[in-house]
Amino acid sequence: MIKSTLKYGVIVTVALVASGCATISNGTKQKVAITTSTGEQVVATIGSKKVTLPATVDLSRKKGAEIKVLHADNACYKDTSLNIAGKNKMSGWFWGNIIGVSGSTLGSSTDASSGGMWAYTNPNFTVPVQKIEGCKIESTPMAPTKDSSTKQDSK
Repeated sequence: MIKSTLKYGVIVTVALVASGCATISNGTKQKVAITTSTGEQVVATIGSKKVTLPATVDLSRKKGAEIKVLHADNACYKDTSLNIAGKNKMSGWFWGNIIGVSGSTLGSSTDASSGGMWAYTNPNFTVPVQKIEGCKIESTPMAPTKDSSTKQDSK
């Protein structure tokens, strides 16, 4: 009786530890590289964060993200956005739950709900930015500096 209980206890523990294998191995976010079509630096909004592109950022594997380049943040650029859809491709780790020790239900449902079962097949994205024709950024005049020749001699 004790051996049988111990045996089932070990099986349940292994199943719980191994469940969510893709979530544990992959995480719920993936690093992706985001550049612009011009190759120039711009400020973009991803969710509620401002990021200077090009950049490498962590995106949700499940939800994806919308990358916005706004004229308000970039004087000589038109508003544009790029929608990156999540749930791009199933991760190989997810299939390990279906075939593996933990059984299909516990591990795969953990991976599905967390987003760990997904992966971006191509983690490189380009935001199609468009410059405003003839736009020139006016530079702010520098404050005058004190020149040593304008100092009065205190003798």
